[in-house]
Amino acid sequence: MASGGEPPHPFPRPVDTGGSERIRSEELQRRLAGSAPPILLDVRPAAERAYARIEGDRAIPFAELPARLDELPRDRRIVAYGHFGEEGARAAKLLRASGFPDAASLEGGIEEYARLVAPELGRYAGPDTENGLLLLQLPRAATGCLAYLLGDVDEKVAVILDPGAEPEPYLATLAARGWRLGAIVETHTHADHRAGHAALAARTGAPIFLSQRSPAAYPHRSLSEGEEILFGAHSLRVLETPGHTRDHLSLRVADKVFTGDTLLIGSCGRTDLADGDPELLWESLRTKLLALPDGTEVLPAHFGARHALVDRYVSTIGLERRTNEALLLTSREGFLAYMREGWPPKPAEFDRIVGENLAG
Repeated sequence: MASGGEPPHPFPRPVDTGGSERIRSEELQRRLAGSAPPILLDVRPAAERAYARIEGDRAIPFAELPARLDELPRDRRIVAYGHFGEEGARAAKLLRASGFPDAASLEGGIEEYARLVAPELGRYAGPDTENGLLLLQLPRAATGCLAYLLGDVDEKVAVILDPGAEPEPYLATLAARGWRLGAIVETHTHADHRAGHAALAARTGAPIFLSQRSPAAYPHRSLSEGEEILFGAHSLRVLETPGHTRDHLSLRVADKVFTGDTLLIGSCGRTDLADGDPELLWESLRTKLLALPDGTEVLPAHFGARHALVDRYVSTIGLERRTNEALLLTSREGFLAYMREGWPPKPAEFDRIVGENLAG
């Protein structure tokens, strides 16, 4: 256990609000439609605001906020927001310290607001069709899992990462667009849910791709460091990132990285189950993922309370570098202690689920 009686991992840990309230997207939407709506304050740089903004807000970049406090009323509710939640929380803390007692922040920022209540905001909503690449993030609320569909818009061919057990939602998405499935990729052997690669392959004929380290018994194609999975004019480049499991892969496309359970938002995958290894995870995080540019979008395989995580689906390497409690442990010894102490018991049916997923 860590000093002060707190566990050295997020199972569970109270949210630190920095002394200011954080308002969830649904609650903000309700308040904005009410008779006394709060002032909504965008504290992002102007370049980010150009992509998307919430109608009716005001804009003061965080760097300018201390010098422009007189532009804001001190007797009104103010809700600050940024891209994710961090910028807004810092602004709300500054405002409260500067005599704005009713300042709060938007939990998850405009990213979460767009995904949960305002998909019309575009850039921060589901599909991303930059340069002919479509990305759909497919959350499964019941399990806290995230699957991904990537597609070449012109050639109408897709890849699906970490599909859930039921193939119908993926088949319906492909059929609605008139696309074919070119590949199914599992980032690692899952232990918390039944994986959907076998059912999806049976219905589509698409090949299944796994790490070269996978002990899976079913037919598949093996992947190693630096290899690529092609789909149309695009490709997924393989990073071998063992640690959470020895067969773990992360995958890069454009300015995005799909991190599976290696890097989660605010934490990382545990290593005390099956063949996990904290030494390997340390190397994977430090030499592979943290070597990526800060602007690289992080797209993990899990979210939400079921996994002791925030209800947020995307981050960046830079944001995780600054805020992720596992990454803030900059000594190998401290990280290894974090990974080895105090985790909950092995989940129920762990061995059965792993066995079924390896069998196909």
